[in-house]
Amino acid sequence: MAGCAGGGGDGSSGGDGTGTGGGDGSSYDQVFATAPTLENDYWGAFAEGYKTAANAWSLNHDIQANGASTSDMLSQFDSAVTGGADAVVGTASKDSGVPSLADAAGQAGVPFVEMWAMGKWYTPLDAGEHFVQYNIPEPVRTGALTARILFEAMGGKGNFVHVTGLKGTVGANGRNMGVEEAMKDYPNIKRLGDPLPGDWNRQKSRESMQSFVSRFGDKIDGVYAQNDTEAQGVLTVCQENNLNVPIVGYDGIQETVEAIQNPPENGPRIVATFTSHPPWQAGWALAKTYDWHNGWRPKTPERMMFSGGSLVVKEPSKWKDKIDHDRFLKPQPYLDAVFGSEDPPYDWKKMSVVESGEDAFDPQNKLVPIRKSDFYQLLWTEDNKPSGYSLPEEYNQSKPFDEVEQTYADRWSDPYA
Repeated sequence: MAGCAGGGGDGSSGGDGTGTGGGDGSSYDQVFATAPTLENDYWGAFAEGYKTAANAWSLNHDIQANGASTSDMLSQFDSAVTGGADAVVGTASKDSGVPSLADAAGQAGVPFVEMWAMGKWYTPLDAGEHFVQYNIPEPVRTGALTARILFEAMGGKGNFVHVTGLKGTVGANGRNMGVEEAMKDYPNIKRLGDPLPGDWNRQKSRESMQSFVSRFGDKIDGVYAQNDTEAQGVLTVCQENNLNVPIVGYDGIQETVEAIQNPPENGPRIVATFTSHPPWQAGWALAKTYDWHNGWRPKTPERMMFSGGSLVVKEPSKWKDKIDHDRFLKPQPYLDAVFGSEDPPYDWKKMSVVESGEDAFDPQNKLVPIRKSDFYQLLWTEDNKPSGYSLPEEYNQSKPFDEVEQTYADRWSDPYA
């Protein structure tokens, strides 16, 4: 599995990242995916996209939940590689588990694509060529997007409460910062009390929302929840207390999107969610590991990227002139594509550089290189930089990042348009 064409220790092919083997690279027959759980809609949608894309590539495929346990994740990975897996995709058990998984992939000689979790001050260049790519929706900007919709739904004034995600994670931290950014543009919006934790959990979010209602009652004019599971917990408390306020979530789970589609005439309502399109995440990862097996090597700016997504709202036309974002979706097309009988609207092989060519591949989602100036969004600070660590010099060079950003801007099309 390790005998693939191209590539040196820095993950580039011939220095330009464009080496392609034209389909003559190593065998690629079986893939393994790891996820924290398969018991919610988000990771269920990821698993379905993974299955559909793997079938398009005629790959044997397996996906297992790691339960946020690094030891379980590594044991599952070892078993998968022993059983013939040629690649691993998905998300590590936690941020600190990413280097362990990347190292295991390197030792096994299989390519690895990671999303969401990421180790502190740990780049794919530090790991070696087998760490093909890390991608995540831009944490701060997407967190601010849903906050802005909440504030607009509140009429640009009033008081909101804030239920946070799991402490210390990239997603939760970024969305916290996004709320702070959005508040700067809405001086008549005030936050009541300190944010309380929801920990991506419905019951925990109910408890926090009950505390807010007990303290602030009908002074609450809106609720910012950091994911859809939390939004559902918040919604039930608002219903129980006849609190008629807008709520926003994040992730695009089926229950939330259906609630956006069918809001009550009077009562609390979820007005928006952001989705990173989990089926796309799975299919894109498989396309990149396929390319890697066939000699392609990503350029440095391609190895850590912010991925795009959609704001799901009942009436996109209501928001397009108010909120700066490139993609709004009505609920039904999203429900059909992600949770209905239809296949996701992607041409999986068009994502492949090997299959389509450098000038014709289409990511079918926005992708932007993560630059050194963006590292704060990954929770990387000077205070938590390991002693003696030196960032690879490539991250100090802006021109390659500009070129890759322009290339991906030119290439991607919207399958939902």
